[in-house]
This record gives sequence, C-alpha cells and structure tokens, in this order.
Amino acid sequence: MSMVLAREPCQFPAIFNFGDSNSDTGGLSAAFGQAPPPNGLSYFGGPAGRYCDGRLVIDFIAESLGLPYLSAFLDSVGSNFSHGANFATAASTIRPQSTTLNQGGFSSISLNVQYYEFHDFVVRSQVVRKRGGVFETLMPKEEDFSSALYTFDIGQNDLTAGYFLNTSKDEVKAYVPDVLNQFQTIIQASPVGCLP
Repeated sequence: MSMVLAREPCQFPAIFNFGDSNSDTGGLSAAFGQAPPPNGLSYFGGPAGRYCDGRLVIDFIAESLGLPYLSAFLDSVGSNFSHGANFATAASTIRPQSTTLNQGGFSSISLNVQYYEFHDFVVRSQVVRKRGGVFETLMPKEEDFSSALYTFDIGQNDLTAGYFLNTSKDEVKAYVPDVLNQFQTIIQASPVGCLP
C-alpha cells in the first residue's frame, strides 16, 4: 500500500459550500422552519438545522481544517461568516425545478440560486465588513475568497426528481447531460474557475 503525504498541511481561511441535504447546515431550516427532532439529537442534543441525527461530512471537513462549523447563509440568527458560509439547502437540485417544495418535494433554491446568493454575499459582506466593530469580525476578509476551499455536494435530487415526476428511466438519462452542463457552468463561474 502506498501513501501520499502533502508537503505542507492544507490551510484554508474559509470554506464556501454549495449543495443539498448532504451538506445543509441550516439553510432549509432557516427558510421553512427548524428540522424537528430527532434531527441533531446524537451530536448537538437537539435540532441544529441539519436533516440528520448528527454531523455532516462538511462538518468533519471544517473540523479537519481547524475551522468552526459553517453557518448557513440563509440563517442570520447567531451566524458567523468569518470562516465561510454554507449555501447548501436540503432538497436542492442542479437544474431548477418547475415545482415547489410542497408540490414535488424539491427546493426552489437550486444550484444557480445558491451561486447568485454567493455572488451577492461576496459584494455585500465586504460592504458590511467596512462598517467595523462586530461586523468586521463576522464577515470574511476580501482575500479569503480567492484562497478558500469551495465544496459542492449536489446532484442526487436531479435524478430522483425525474422519478418522482413519473418520467421514464430513458427520460431521466436523457437530461443527465443538461444537469452536467449546468453544473459545469456554475463551476466555471466560481472564483477558482475549473481548477481542481
């Protein structure tokens, strides 16, 4: 067995995450009401915005980098964005859906909406940061955006949406290239382009 070791430890000042329930740290809860128990019971001792019983992979990534857990962008109460922000929202898809959360079970906060939120956050966070005081400590530094870790955990709902909307297996397969193209467009528009 071979092992690859990094010459230097990874050090990122911030994480910006996009995705669905696999990495949602409170976006859907902030928008549509707190995820009820038993969500969060095993680690947080009660609901913590996550649609799971404990921590998510994004929580472990933040821990491993020595960063606090990410605050959900949509959750303004008690949030600290100095180390990044989480734009993930449970039930999100890459392709915008033509149904509401109540109609089809999928969020209207698709990846393109998350990108618009992020783009607005980049600009507005710096305006707020310039106010000084507590605002300066709660927002990321301008230079953090270019040296942050960007993570994406999304796409499974695009496949299941087709099945829930009674489309055939062949119809679902047919729109996969469009899903990938839309994902590619967002990645290329991000601050790091399409670098790994």
